[in-house]
Amino acid sequence: MLVALAIGGVVLLTMIGVAWYGWVSLPGDALVPVHWGGRYNNFVSKRTGLVMYPALGVLIYLILAFRGLGAAAHGRSPRGPLDVILPAVLCLLLVTQAGAIRVARRRSGG
Repeated sequence: MLVALAIGGVVLLTMIGVAWYGWVSLPGDALVPVHWGGRYNNFVSKRTGLVMYPALGVLIYLILAFRGLGAAAHGRSPRGPLDVILPAVLCLLLVTQAGAIRVARRRSGG
């Protein structure tokens, strides 16, 4: 469980770093694609798009952390398939975030 939390924390910090990179490198009027919110390839403002990815990552990380804490409080082993699935989902979200910044840069002419 601690390994999953450590991996998730590193991925989450990387997501925040990627969002910061997008913030300083994208023009102010850039549109960032998100694949949720009602339709596929929904484009949102730079601020909204760059905040949504790390915010979703924090939510997934909290689910992982509270799942482990809840299992430990009940005397059960916190190990399980979520220890692999949730960090993998965070990694997938990081790759999607980097791709979204790439698309936003291409669409804005940068």
